[in-house]
Amino acid sequence: MEPPVEPDLYGPWRRNVWIYGLRVPFSLIFLGWITFAQALSPAFSFKIYSLTLLASFLGLVVGAHYIDIATSIKKFSPYFPIPAKKMLVVGILGVLAGVSVGMYLAIILSLPIFLIFVLVEGFAAIAYPREISKPFHSYFAFGLTWGSLPFLACYFVQARSFSLLSLAVSAFVGISVVIMHHIAIMTRESSDWKNALYLLKLYRYSIYILAIVSLLGRLL
Repeated sequence: MEPPVEPDLYGPWRRNVWIYGLRVPFSLIFLGWITFAQALSPAFSFKIYSLTLLASFLGLVVGAHYIDIATSIKKFSPYFPIPAKKMLVVGILGVLAGVSVGMYLAIILSLPIFLIFVLVEGFAAIAYPREISKPFHSYFAFGLTWGSLPFLACYFVQARSFSLLSLAVSAFVGISVVIMHHIAIMTRESSDWKNALYLLKLYRYSIYILAIVSLLGRLL
């Protein structure tokens, strides 16, 4: 058995580039962290949660990942025919749609601070996968814009304020997703790739359980 090029390049996700572009199951980790952020808030609205989930899915799951594949043609072309221009356009439209949902939330809730988070994440969703410059495509940028900031933004949109706990957990989430990212790289670059895959699976299911249990705790 050969190590995979990408830890999610298997099964049904390998059959179609548009399906693979959703980067399941790892996208669910990101959605799991923002679910936990809102469940952790002292106040909780399912409507707000649904809209933040939609914005995140459009902008950072569909948008950023399609832009990434359209930008990294050499990396993925051995496995798929890449309709680069179409994927790039759909990716950018996805980011714009996600930003629009986020702006709508900021307006109806009168939360200008949340709008700042939305704009920063919208920029990151394009800048990171397009590798505009090194500072925007680095471990620090990934941890900040795919971990800490989305977590903090989703806590804030529910609580309408920050807390020391939310700041501490957001820092942990940023570091956590960087570790996850590095382990994912190890699955294709390390001789110990089988253990790296095991650690990824363990991390993934831990976040799923955390998100589901915390959400049920708010709903029940």
